[in-house]
Amino acid sequence: MDRLMPREKLRAMLDQVTREITRREAGIRLTLTEPGENGPVGDPCTVYITFERGMDGTLCLCANGAMFVRIARAVMDTDALTPQDVADVAKEYLNVLGGHVLRRLFPTAKRPARFSVPVFCRGPYAPEGERLSIALDYAGDQAEQVRFSYYTPHGDENTWKEDVSV
Repeated sequence: MDRLMPREKLRAMLDQVTREITRREAGIRLTLTEPGENGPVGDPCTVYITFERGMDGTLCLCANGAMFVRIARAVMDTDALTPQDVADVAKEYLNVLGGHVLRRLFPTAKRPARFSVPVFCRGPYAPEGERLSIALDYAGDQAEQVRFSYYTPHGDENTWKEDVSV
């Protein structure tokens, strides 16, 4: 993504998408904070997607479990949630975020991209063989901690694949 636009413009776009989608889908207002050492503390969970076509890299959203519960409550309009409900909603939430990122990059890239099915896991996650390129840390309006990260493979800043075959 860095070759498509300057890093600060990319960072600003990722920030805007994250805040807009989180407010629209869950009614949660996120405030950008100073970067922390390791992201959310306490009971962090992570949901992530890996780009499979048109782009390289991984987008990860790590947050306190309470943040994912809050999103699930807003989306499902119920307090009666199972852990599987929370994981499923977290995956769909990142799917929406990732789709909006791709939609905003397409006019610049003029290439289609596709990402994997989202994966939910307990604890922080960093993809093996990739390095952190951008990390955005947030505080939610009810003290949630969130980190939205973009990792690039093998430290390579070129994130657009030449092979975009179906």
